[in-house]
Amino acid sequence: MDEDKELEELLKKKALELSKKVAKSVKFPPGEVHHLDSSNFDEFLASKDVAVVDFWAEWCAPCFLLAPIIEELARDYPNVGFGKLNSDENPDIAGRYGVMSLPTVIFFKKSEPVDAVVGAVPREVIEEKLKVLLDE
Repeated sequence: MDEDKELEELLKKKALELSKKVAKSVKFPPGEVHHLDSSNFDEFLASKDVAVVDFWAEWCAPCFLLAPIIEELARDYPNVGFGKLNSDENPDIAGRYGVMSLPTVIFFKKSEPVDAVVGAVPREVIEEKLKVLLDE
């Protein structure tokens, strides 16, 4: 009887863990670029082992050149979280990571910044850094 209770508790615990994972993947589905702000930024990072965040602003022309590249990468790397954060609307987060120029793309692993790219760069530059992160 005690073994049954122990097994039941383990199954409940596992079911809860799985439901949390499903909830996170529903909130931030793979293959999309998620619009981030102060209310969801930390939760987004916590939900992904590897994340790429594009810091941008509406007045930034190079940011608009980079946007379709980020969208392509999000589709091609569904195991990576991709987000974009408007730096003008969220200066607290941009300041937290020392973002001084736009666009800035910051690579996160386990919610910690590990690399960055500044400026509108070709897809290959971002993809190369991403591949290095994924191979670690």
